[in-house]
Amino acid sequence: MFAIGFDQFNDIGIISSANTPHDVKIKKLLATCKGTFKERYNCKGAIIRASGRDSFNYWSKKVAITFAPPLILYISFQLWLLRVESDEEKERRERRLVRLKKKREQQERAAAEEGRRRRVAALRRQAVNQANQLARREEKKAPLNIMVVTQDEHYVEFIQPMMWEDGYNLIQSDLGDVFLSYREINFHVILTDIEFVAPEIHPDDVNDPEFSVKVMNLKETNDGLRARKKLVRIIATDAKFKELPAQEFIKSATEIGADAVIEKPFEPTKLIALIEQLGVS
Repeated sequence: MFAIGFDQFNDIGIISSANTPHDVKIKKLLATCKGTFKERYNCKGAIIRASGRDSFNYWSKKVAITFAPPLILYISFQLWLLRVESDEEKERRERRLVRLKKKREQQERAAAEEGRRRRVAALRRQAVNQANQLARREEKKAPLNIMVVTQDEHYVEFIQPMMWEDGYNLIQSDLGDVFLSYREINFHVILTDIEFVAPEIHPDDVNDPEFSVKVMNLKETNDGLRARKKLVRIIATDAKFKELPAQEFIKSATEIGADAVIEKPFEPTKLIALIEQLGVS
């Protein structure tokens, strides 16, 4: 605005508002008056009176050129800025709604997982109580509980009857649930597979440190079990342990934090003999 005004009111002519300067135009018009004194007087008076109107138009044009473009630019910029801010605010609200939705869905998944774990813990306690009641009816001493960490439920169902006759009660668990009701059930023996299929976890929960569904590897799980109970005995089972040399047995057990390994499948009597060798009764 300052630059345009300086140009207009000093007649520099960078931005022109008239073809010629105003005073030159008036002088040329006055020079055209001819005739008698009275005629020239009336002619020049009319030109001077008209020049007042021309001066108003002349200076009005300068003022318009000086102020109008900056004001139009300023108003246009403000309107554009308001639109940008409105779009950004709308985008922020949408992102916030998405975050709230994801957080709510994650809380629902965590609540569902917590409910599932409580049901699993309750079922384990129920299985122990039922086994104790059955032992009393059969006039036997309370069986020794063995946690079987496997994803094959039919495997536990298959060997349970044979182990029951020798005073052992098998309770199936998954790698992600071995710590549920661990102290309450008071397991002394853990029989575990060494390979597991990882559970499906929502992509939004994988890297969230606060999400409760965490599955450790077998070595970390075994170390966690020993931290909770010093006298627990952990036996790993897998088909690859068949006919291993003695040194390989020890090495394999050490690598996964187990006390011993046994091939799979195995005879129940062989597992019972191994448990007795580990000093659990």
